[in-house]
Amino acid sequence: MLSLRPAFAMMLAFGLAVPAAAQPAGVTINVWSFGFGPKPLHLRAGQPVTLSFVNASGSNHDFTAHSFFANARVVSGSAPDGEIDLKPHETRTITLVPRAGTYKAHCSHFMHKQMGMQDDIVVD
Repeated sequence: MLSLRPAFAMMLAFGLAVPAAAQPAGVTINVWSFGFGPKPLHLRAGQPVTLSFVNASGSNHDFTAHSFFANARVVSGSAPDGEIDLKPHETRTITLVPRAGTYKAHCSHFMHKQMGMQDDIVVD
């Protein structure tokens, strides 16, 4: 009976272990007038991630990354036309599985990109 304890403990440990990839990680993207953070945004390819876009400003902004969203598999939420639109002080989330690559992101509002609202998304 004593020889069954280690085997039982091992089965229990493996049975209850949840691989890290099964749990979406959370990343917060801060949005303000006129910037994004973190810069650059680093993600892991093939790993589910929940992106939370937090608009800290009193103005509308968006996070436009057409190629990034087109190449990712969206699990929940949406990015219509490759954009996350944010009203003042709004938070929106999207869960996705990104594909490896380097992508560009920016705010598409007039002159916002030129004023610093641009970022790189590095997925490796």
